[in-house]
Amino acid sequence: MTERFSDVMQAITCEHLPNLSQSEEMALFTYSFLLTPGQIQTTSIENILSYISQHINNTWGTCLEPTSMDLRWSDCTGDTFALRPHQIIILLLREHRPHWTEAEEVGIFNRLVDFTSPSQPYIMRLSCHKALPNPNMLP
Repeated sequence: MTERFSDVMQAITCEHLPNLSQSEEMALFTYSFLLTPGQIQTTSIENILSYISQHINNTWGTCLEPTSMDLRWSDCTGDTFALRPHQIIILLLREHRPHWTEAEEVGIFNRLVDFTSPSQPYIMRLSCHKALPNPNMLP
């Protein structure tokens, strides 16, 4: 957002808000939403990037095109990769998290912890970054 001449990033850094903890600072740029089992059948990465773009615009008044961002995700081995706009959530979960209906990964070693309730949601943790010219080459 700094490249868009937005001062949002500078305004909420710890320098300007010295009493924020690291987790509080990260929470300022956290976006989450729930998808029903039916919605994950049709929701694509392109849809999520559009939601994020709208959220940034509504929250900070800065317009970032969905195509200017990448979503990244780590597989079970810890390898991180950029997700493609056409990819559908359910297919990603089936391929990279086959246990997603039974357990959640916890901690830096992705230890599996069984769900305690049949209605407990699976949390798919993605990170949003400036789109790279070549998404096959992560920094």
